[in-house]
Amino acid sequence: MDTISALTYYIKLFWAYGTYYMLYIVNVFRDYPIEVKIAATATAIWGIAILTLSFEMLRQSLRKRRKRNTQKTLRNRFLKGLEYMFLSDEASPNMTREEIMKVLNIDKGIASKNNLLRNKLEKQVFCRMIYDILISGYVRSGRRNNLYQTLDIFGIPKFLEDDVNYGTLWNKVSAINMIRTYRLPISPWVINKLMDAKRIRIRRLAMYSAVRSSSENDLEAFETEFFENNCCIYDEIVIGYELQRRKKDGVRLPNLASWSHRFKSPEIKCMFTRMMRRFEQNEACGQLRDLFVETHHKKLVEEICRTWGYLRYIEGEDIMVDAFPLQPDDTKVAILHAVARINSGKRIDLFTYAYETSLNPHVRFEALRCLYNYGVQGRAKLRALENEAAPTDKKFFDFFHNAITLQNIPLDEVQIYHQTIETFYSMAN
Repeated sequence: MDTISALTYYIKLFWAYGTYYMLYIVNVFRDYPIEVKIAATATAIWGIAILTLSFEMLRQSLRKRRKRNTQKTLRNRFLKGLEYMFLSDEASPNMTREEIMKVLNIDKGIASKNNLLRNKLEKQVFCRMIYDILISGYVRSGRRNNLYQTLDIFGIPKFLEDDVNYGTLWNKVSAINMIRTYRLPISPWVINKLMDAKRIRIRRLAMYSAVRSSSENDLEAFETEFFENNCCIYDEIVIGYELQRRKKDGVRLPNLASWSHRFKSPEIKCMFTRMMRRFEQNEACGQLRDLFVETHHKKLVEEICRTWGYLRYIEGEDIMVDAFPLQPDDTKVAILHAVARINSGKRIDLFTYAYETSLNPHVRFEALRCLYNYGVQGRAKLRALENEAAPTDKKFFDFFHNAITLQNIPLDEVQIYHQTIETFYSMAN
């Protein structure tokens, strides 16, 4: 009897016995009052539920015990050798397979039969052990040869790719994260397949993996309606991290300014514009000029100004100055700081105009702050404005004479304007 026939036989047998005893119980309680029948039914349901829960708790307990034993066994066997190869200064950065097997005390015969890790659980535990070493320790780029050789000896790349293709949702997420952490190559076919996954998290991870390739057009993975509707700050963090790793590996980065034009969402345009200054793409600043003129989105205009200021795009100075009078107050502050960072020495009149014409005390103070950071001419103009200031305006200049607040007057290197100053000023009033 083959396996399928045996399985069919036992299913039919179970169904027959179950039907017989169910009819027997129904006949036993046939003449009892309705209250007794309800109580008996409820008791049976609770009994089945308790038995099922007890069985599941026992199964989980045995599974955790098995996992703990596997972790203990693999750690005792491989952990010291792995830490030596990845973290120790004494280890060679280019160890051969034979040297790695000697450090890990692996028999060549067992390694040739791929019996180092016998089952899926051992492979998962081994992957997590290496993952924890990489996260908690510092693996130099020169030691990655040791990492790749070790993973290849244990058959981890194929195991992770199979998990991505055929594993459960949790296993897919875990496998993709480990592939990205280990910097293993992943087939474009696998990535494209995951792009159409129903789970949002899987699709996001596939998009992040696409950024790692060497093509400038890999951001096409994000040019989808899904990304337009689900983009968040986490995407910016991870994409920036992946691009930073590409830059560190010497791979050419995509033109982020051109990508800021391809999306309809202003938030995504802001994201790529912000990343331009993170990766110092000065040569692409001119591509933002049309976007600055055409857009009516306040935050996008501010991000463009900040990017031009950080990257010192002097050709954008005239555009920002011409647009200044009609902008809302927050955008005016962004323009003031951008012009102050460009520091061409020709725009003292802009800061004076902002101080004298604005009714917003924050804009007036930021204009003076930019004058303070605009070189010798700016500070001279600041003193002249202080001498001519009305008694009610003297409070704006007190910050420039206080030893404590003077530390926060210079333009911040992280933000376009220092939040501490804004908060302190609002509290002072």
